[in-house]
Amino acid sequence: MDPLQNIRLFFYRNELKKRLKQQARKKSPKRVNLENAKVIGILFDATDLKTRDTVLAYAKELKNQNKKICLLGFFDNKVDSENYTFEAFNRKNIDWAFRPKGENVETFINNELDILIHVDTQSNLQAQYICALSNAKLKVGPVSEHIFCYDLMIDASKIKQLKHFIQQIEFFLKKTNIRHEPAAI
Repeated sequence: MDPLQNIRLFFYRNELKKRLKQQARKKSPKRVNLENAKVIGILFDATDLKTRDTVLAYAKELKNQNKKICLLGFFDNKVDSENYTFEAFNRKNIDWAFRPKGENVETFINNELDILIHVDTQSNLQAQYICALSNAKLKVGPVSEHIFCYDLMIDASKIKQLKHFIQQIEFFLKKTNIRHEPAAI
């Protein structure tokens, strides 16, 4: 790996560790699953139109279930984009140490979310940073070597379509924290 890249990653990790130590994660006394979640945050790569349409359709589906949705999209370019129905950030909002910055990013991180879903089949440094620092009670995303980013990781290595990845997330979220009735004797 490039020595400059190693230096940038060193500062990325140090900043993340420092902010994680300062931030005490609130423990929720209430169990969180897809059924009882009221506020859901969705972090996604908005560069591709097809991906954007899939995520927006999923957000609409969740809104129809009376969920409040907070969206944050990442555009892998430096072009300002303000004509979207969701908050966004791009490469201009990423500093030299790969840390996402900006008002939209900080607002998303500080939102009181019941569930944060990183809808992408591969994790990246910017998304990991946002997910790790998020105030969400339950964080879901693709498999990552950094286990502090997510509470639930979905192996998406063999998943080709984003829609299938979303179905996998929903399947597991519906299975978490479910109270079962005692068996009749």
